[in-house]
Amino acid sequence: MKVAVLARTEKDVAYIKHLLSQSKDITFCDDPLQADAVIVDAELLTHAEKEVLKALSDYGSVEEVAAKTFRAKATVKKHLCSARKKLKAKTTIQAVAFAIRYRLIH
Repeated sequence: MKVAVLARTEKDVAYIKHLLSQSKDITFCDDPLQADAVIVDAELLTHAEKEVLKALSDYGSVEEVAAKTFRAKATVKKHLCSARKKLKAKTTIQAVAFAIRYRLIH
């Protein structure tokens, strides 16, 4: 079974991998799309990143999110970029889908 681990720090990732490495059936991968299972730290994203992803899922565009959340467009893009990196998502749509799938936003 291939497992991807998404956590806040590399130390957290290493600890989770150490715990799971006791099983001979588990291998690790970095791409959540290639994994059979994904372990996600519930605190992986900041409140602002979650809010922006949720708003994007509701409103659909960076401009709308900026207007509805009273943030500058550049700030919204910064939060999206950070969330994408943490979720290892290739696109913003993937980031929103991952956040919903991993129950980081509702």
